[in-house]
Amino acid sequence: MIRVGLDARLVAYRREGIARYILELAARLPQAIDHPDVHLVIFQSRRAPNAAALAGNVHLARVWTPPHHRWEQWLWPLEVSLRRVALLHSPDFIPPFSGPFRRVITVHDLHFLKHPDFMTAESRRYYAGQIGRAVQVADHIIAVSRTTQVDLMAHFGVPSERISVIYEGASSMCRPLPEGQVREVLRALGLEPGYVLFVGTWEPRKNIPLLLRAYARLLDRRPAAPPLVLAGRRGWLYQELLEWPHRLRIADRLRWIEGPDDQTLAALYNGAAFLVLPSLYEGFGLPALEAMACGTPVVVSDRGALPEVVGEAGWILPAEDEGRWTEAMEALLEDPEAQAVMRRKALERAAQFSWDRAAAETWAVYRKVLGLPEPPSGGQP
Repeated sequence: MIRVGLDARLVAYRREGIARYILELAARLPQAIDHPDVHLVIFQSRRAPNAAALAGNVHLARVWTPPHHRWEQWLWPLEVSLRRVALLHSPDFIPPFSGPFRRVITVHDLHFLKHPDFMTAESRRYYAGQIGRAVQVADHIIAVSRTTQVDLMAHFGVPSERISVIYEGASSMCRPLPEGQVREVLRALGLEPGYVLFVGTWEPRKNIPLLLRAYARLLDRRPAAPPLVLAGRRGWLYQELLEWPHRLRIADRLRWIEGPDDQTLAALYNGAAFLVLPSLYEGFGLPALEAMACGTPVVVSDRGALPEVVGEAGWILPAEDEGRWTEAMEALLEDPEAQAVMRRKALERAAQFSWDRAAAETWAVYRKVLGLPEPPSGGQP
């Protein structure tokens, strides 16, 4: 038996971002792994609830070492080694630096190097202090976008053949929903369809102050404009963000929805007039893809991988041009036909991304690193 491990410890602490990536892969890798001798070991924190029934080629290993712990590099390699895995996949950037197994890491972005002032000192030390060695010891690196691949090559000189670009997908919950179902969820939140929506962590990198200023200017021009809904969770250095609504005198026009579950988030996407994502840097930009999968128009910044993900399906604006963001929001609110065209394009674009494909391509990386032969072709010679 050949054991490959997936580090899923982070899921006990959160459900979005990298944790969402882990959850989607964990659900699909058992079907993607087509080698009879390969079994998947999912490393789960002892803080996590008991898992549901697992597929026959999946084993659950409950471990003690928390992610991001100061003793992680001493304790975590021992716990992994005890499970006798041949390969460990670390989706949260940093693998164990010691241990008798191969290493695959996923690098989602390098914002802690490009924008270190957007993070706490503790987070900078964890990621920026270890990413160089992580890249060095990894047998192979998965980048979630070509933007991240280019950043890795530029910052660390990693040759392109050591990096596989594997795009993320949208959750199966993110799809066009019946209007009645959407209205029922929104009613419980005190919302009507047609609001402007932001989805993401409330932190400086997301450029929320610019969005709030642009929205305040929109209200000056259109006092009856719909509310701005900000769905997500508190992130690094979020406290200053909470001062802006009062400074701009728009606090009564905002709705902050913290930690929405999957069903609520899908309804929020469906009920929005459009999504706005003015981030200063994104390694992928999953909310944009999720919104498009729901058929929701998207307006994103020109930074990081957002243009790469959205393509020609949405509007792409300069991240720091406040006036352009106001004009774009006003234009879309006044033009239902433009919204309809963008909804169609959004669905077409989102269909090009798939978690099933991501799992299959991730398994192909494992197979390559383990030196396993390619499966025989199913077609005619």
